[in-house]
Amino acid sequence: MLKRELTSIVTYYGISPIHAGAGSSTSVVDLPIQRERHTNWPHIQASSVKGALRQHFRRFAENEVKDGRKAREFINYIFGNDSDNDKDYPIKDAKTERLSNTAGIISVSDAKLLAFPMRSNIAPFVHVTCPAVLKRLIDDLVFCGFEMNEIAIPTTIQNEKAIVLKSVNGSFNLQEKILLEDLVVEINGSNNLNAINEYITQIENLLLISDEDFNYCVSYCTEIQTQIKIDTATGTAKDRALRYQELLPANTLLYSVVYYSASAFDTDLQAKTVKETVENGIKSFVQIGGDETLGRGICKIEWHSFNRQGA
Repeated sequence: MLKRELTSIVTYYGISPIHAGAGSSTSVVDLPIQRERHTNWPHIQASSVKGALRQHFRRFAENEVKDGRKAREFINYIFGNDSDNDKDYPIKDAKTERLSNTAGIISVSDAKLLAFPMRSNIAPFVHVTCPAVLKRLIDDLVFCGFEMNEIAIPTTIQNEKAIVLKSVNGSFNLQEKILLEDLVVEINGSNNLNAINEYITQIENLLLISDEDFNYCVSYCTEIQTQIKIDTATGTAKDRALRYQELLPANTLLYSVVYYSASAFDTDLQAKTVKETVENGIKSFVQIGGDETLGRGICKIEWHSFNRQGA
């Protein structure tokens, strides 16, 4: 019997700057953010995303399931075994041991960049994206089983040109020149790509620019913050305690594909129930990345669900 493999796309809209760190660096920036190797675009690795979703769901499960052991068994069943999750509840039976050895039923992709905020002369900021980003989103939608008709994504945008994808209250005028940080682009038409409107609901103004211009924006227009450590005895900065940290700016929009394999469930109803439980338990806001105590990485999340035909 054919089963429906369930998938979702979850979007993350940064309420505060995000620092998903890549470790130390020998460059000018001491603490850079994670970037894709082949594009150098910012992203958040799947392990960081899944860990953040797990932590958020843990709070939900512990509130809903008053029995601590059962709550942790449920978390392990969905997200896979975590030794820290089990330290207070040693394995006592075969069922618990089986759940503790599972890889989990949920698969989460990297959080990919969808729209990047840029300081502008017509608004505090506008969002930009590019054909390569939209092509990747459409590929992910096709994987999720979304029926995609032919979508005419402009692929030959000239450098320093822009196409309006979304505008609130007529923010853009044709042939108008827009300042994006220190990049000047000229509006060269508009295109309402209905296929992406559901995923950019938090965005007011969105421009489609060339892949090259987009690469400049995400490579050189991230946020850099200076951090120092104060010597409590003198009240001044300690020697060799200066460092520079890179952040994805607030209002950045990213997305992940979340996948529930049909082989993990006995019935379609069971699969649907688990999926609804996960998405009801992880909602509104989630914290991703480091510096949680500084308010970093607070993201507003939205779920978009699909059914994918599987064997």
